[in-house]
Amino acid sequence: MTQSNQEIHHREATRRDEDHISATLRDAASEIDQGLLVIDANMNVVFANPPYLRMNGLPLDCPFTQEGQPFEHLLRFMAEEGKFGPGDVTELVAERLKPALERRNYDLDRASSQNGVMHVAGVALKNGGYAYTFNDVTHRVAEQQRLDRLVQEQTLELQEANKKLTDGIEYARLIQTGILPNRSFFETHLGDHFLLFRPVDIVGGDFYIGVRTDFGIYVGLGDCTGHGIPGAMMTMMAASVCRRAINDTGVGGPVAVMMAIDRIVRTNLHQANAQVGPDNGLELTLCLIEPEFKRIRIASAGLESFIQSKGTIERIQGSKLGLGYGRQATSAATLQETVLSAKEAERIFMSSDGILDQSGGEKGFGFGRRRLVEALQNNTDKPIEDQGQALLQSLEAYRGNHPQRDDLTVLGFCPMHP
Repeated sequence: MTQSNQEIHHREATRRDEDHISATLRDAASEIDQGLLVIDANMNVVFANPPYLRMNGLPLDCPFTQEGQPFEHLLRFMAEEGKFGPGDVTELVAERLKPALERRNYDLDRASSQNGVMHVAGVALKNGGYAYTFNDVTHRVAEQQRLDRLVQEQTLELQEANKKLTDGIEYARLIQTGILPNRSFFETHLGDHFLLFRPVDIVGGDFYIGVRTDFGIYVGLGDCTGHGIPGAMMTMMAASVCRRAINDTGVGGPVAVMMAIDRIVRTNLHQANAQVGPDNGLELTLCLIEPEFKRIRIASAGLESFIQSKGTIERIQGSKLGLGYGRQATSAATLQETVLSAKEAERIFMSSDGILDQSGGEKGFGFGRRRLVEALQNNTDKPIEDQGQALLQSLEAYRGNHPQRDDLTVLGFCPMHP
């Protein structure tokens, strides 16, 4: 009997403790800003705090949120009151009851009764029940929307700026194309030829020239400092300077023209004695074809050039120095002119350094002079157009997936075509 009384007292004390803890938790839950709804394993309401009622537009004495009320009845009441928006009431109730029945956690944002936005999260409890939390995220969502609008506005501004830049670059390409000789010039004065011209950007720093004079035909290939728009601006100046120098001093041959170009570029860029700051200039190969004398005069300043003579590809010696630079001295003594007869020069090849420096292969080394010469040498018996195509195929095969590093230009022609 005594033991039974002790058990009764123990159970009562335990129940009082549980009731006290429950009341404390309820009081605490009523003071927080977060909405809270708890249901038991039988899908009946256990507790709904005031923030939950407020966020969902329910009265404080709502009978459907009292302890023991079926959760489904609460959902149906809210659906009928339009709390879940338009739609079939039964379907709206089933949709919101499903996560609790499946004991599946979920979260979403939806409109609150105060024309705001609340974040709803559902969590399955270990005792078989289910708890919902509701947080007012109106300010957070509004801030995110503001940031989204800002990003959209800035994206549109960037797109507009990019369009203007692209349009400007395209205009620069048209101008650069306009200063280069028309392909018909080479077809008329050089006959069979090939031209590989591939700027790394829309515009580039490589250029080629062709000028008909009373004393012969000048053909040249140049590589200016930089690529892209800066390089393109240099090519526009350089091509104009080359034509001016050819018209003024071309009768003296390639070296005389190069010395004039060096002097004019230094003067135009105000770097006659520049020792600090940018140092801009160009590398150039220049060839004078003199049909009257059946000879070719060629000189190179900083670029590679080759001839095909009796079926063999040979390198033409040239200066390692470019033209127009303020911190290097280019003089007639550093430039070397090679004079060839028509029989010696079956074909002439001029190249910018873009093809030589193009990385490829497993180790990413440059294409180099050896591979260029091999590609030309292996196709000396073919028409020069096919020889150029074979060179391009060899380069592409070697390059593989490596990106193009620099502007790339190669010009091949038969100087004394019939």
